[in-house]
Amino acid sequence: MVSHPSPSPARLARRAHIIEAARALVGVAADGGFNPVKSDICAVDVVMVAGSPWLKDGIERDFARDENGYRKLGGSANTPAQNYFFRSSQNLVHYLKRAGFYIPRGSQPGPAPGMACFFDWEDRGRFNFKPDTSGIVLDVRKGRVARVVWSAAEGDDAYVVRAEVVKRGSFLDQALVGYSDLP
Repeated sequence: MVSHPSPSPARLARRAHIIEAARALVGVAADGGFNPVKSDICAVDVVMVAGSPWLKDGIERDFARDENGYRKLGGSANTPAQNYFFRSSQNLVHYLKRAGFYIPRGSQPGPAPGMACFFDWEDRGRFNFKPDTSGIVLDVRKGRVARVVWSAAEGDDAYVVRAEVVKRGSFLDQALVGYSDLP
């Protein structure tokens, strides 16, 4: 069995900051004219907002190093000039994998409060997937993600940030495909 070092005090402080930022977003809604492709980054972009400013900066720098990789994921317009670039869970996971942060579900180290988590609504496999959305882990029990903050659709064009329990075998539990520390 491979031993994983304990997180540094700086990593633990970063996770605590991310949890605090995510909790502050709970209850915030984007409604009316919200457009997932065109609207500015806002509270419903839980991981991007909770991980700011380092996350946005990191993904922009990574785009400069791997422009073709990002364009392969989302087409020729998939650039930091577009708001959806930062909203895309596919782009986020691509960056986190390249940075060595991403952990597929069931791998070690296990999830921890303050990590980002990723959900795939269609069962496309643990290693070949396109995540549909992301959130922040609030609580872990017995090695499982037990509570998250994420944004959920409410109606045709409304989204609300929720703190939600992830029950074993639930839709959220089954859709969870991985997690990651944020830079």
